[in-house]
Amino acid sequence: MRKWLIVVAAGILITIVALYGLRNKIHAMVLARIETVLRSHFESQIEISDFAVSVFPRIHVTIDGLVMRHKGRTDIPPLIQVQRASVYADWLKLLRHRPHISFMQLEGLQIHTPPRQPGGEPLIRSTNQNLAKKYPVLVEEVLANDAILVILRGDPKKEPRPFPIHHLVIRDLSFDNPAKFQAVMLNAVPLGEIDATGEFGPWLPEVPRETQATGKYIFKNADLGTLKGIEGILTSEGTFSGPLDRLKVDGVTDTPDFRLRTADHPVALHTEFSSIVDGTDGNTYLLLVTAQFLQTNLAVTGKVVDADRQVKGRSIALEVNSQDARVEDLIRLTVKGKEPVMTGAVSLKSTIDIPEGDGDLLDRLKLNGEFGIAAAQFSKSSVQSKLDALSRRAQGQPKDLSIKEVASEMNGKFRVSNAVAHFANLKFGVPGALVDLSGDYNLNDGALDFRGKLILQAKLSQTQTGVKSFFLKAIDPFFKGKDAGAVLPIKISGTRQNPAFGL
Repeated sequence: MRKWLIVVAAGILITIVALYGLRNKIHAMVLARIETVLRSHFESQIEISDFAVSVFPRIHVTIDGLVMRHKGRTDIPPLIQVQRASVYADWLKLLRHRPHISFMQLEGLQIHTPPRQPGGEPLIRSTNQNLAKKYPVLVEEVLANDAILVILRGDPKKEPRPFPIHHLVIRDLSFDNPAKFQAVMLNAVPLGEIDATGEFGPWLPEVPRETQATGKYIFKNADLGTLKGIEGILTSEGTFSGPLDRLKVDGVTDTPDFRLRTADHPVALHTEFSSIVDGTDGNTYLLLVTAQFLQTNLAVTGKVVDADRQVKGRSIALEVNSQDARVEDLIRLTVKGKEPVMTGAVSLKSTIDIPEGDGDLLDRLKLNGEFGIAAAQFSKSSVQSKLDALSRRAQGQPKDLSIKEVASEMNGKFRVSNAVAHFANLKFGVPGALVDLSGDYNLNDGALDFRGKLILQAKLSQTQTGVKSFFLKAIDPFFKGKDAGAVLPIKISGTRQNPAFGL
């Protein structure tokens, strides 16, 4: 037994001495191998400030100041920078038919992705090499904390988009099978943390954009206040799958306190969405979004893209349709006041455009659409009473009290720009009367400026009784309409809180 122990100890000692004697050759061989793999795979010039190899009791490689400059370019930040990379491997695992690296830790990882110019070559060029066969290594675990992914802009004067990655773990990384990952990253707008898990790869060097990714995500406590003009705390969760440049993302969002600056009335907003995300540039294409708040449902399609490389942010272009909305819900969401002035079913069709920029969202908002409100009722009894009186007079029945609680109808076209809503062919009707207006409503201060006409079924004299009716007969011809009893020019001015009506 003692002799056997002596033989084993002697063998270990001889191995250590041999490895120590070969340390310089091992050092040079490992360094050359790493540089070759990185240079050929990423087509980059490799810079290393310091390199160390320890071979006992396990292999430990330390790389300090790793810099990879794509095609040797110095006019943009390096493709990849690592302050320190630590690689650990056991001899027995490394000597397998398929070598295994046990653990790799990356400190100070920074990845800069230059924008691909239209018609330009991809960042990583295609290769005919079978990397899985040439480098059959498998990395069991990669850890990178406090890393950062930076998407550079087409205009060098335009600030890049940084995405801080608090925590990143990749398991079973190789060239021939998907790797498992878990990442926690900070999203800037809206501000919040995204926790994603799933599988990525294998990397397709010939067509990198078609590398597959699948998984799920949770986006918690996102502060919509980082988008000037709206408020609320958003939570979202969903799944993603597909190639990097066509990721199919499906999910839901909930914002229990969503509100606009113009109204400050919180509502619970719930959405379900299906979209395509281009992971190479961040552009998002909304296949369908269904939004629900209070008793209103909206269907939305569109896109969120980097349309102008000279301007910060992304452009939003949407189409909104609804046959299942309530006017009181829309008023509560957009207009100040304790209670909505009107209730009723509304149909809505509109485009929404929000150009890139960091200004107030409502000041950048552009709308163009049309709407229709059926069977509207006014909340205040005093307003409804005036409409009932208008309907009686318009029908030439000023004393017929059976005409009451009349329903109103409204429809028109609208445009919104620079926080001002312009209405064209705005028609408001009750039995016997029709108001036809055009004008502006200021979303910020509630100022009104409308001009139009009041069309009555009855003659002007028929709207009154007694002496008033007698004297009005003299001017009936001046206000007689072609197909109506009377047409009066009217105006509405003042503010939403204190409107002024006049001829």
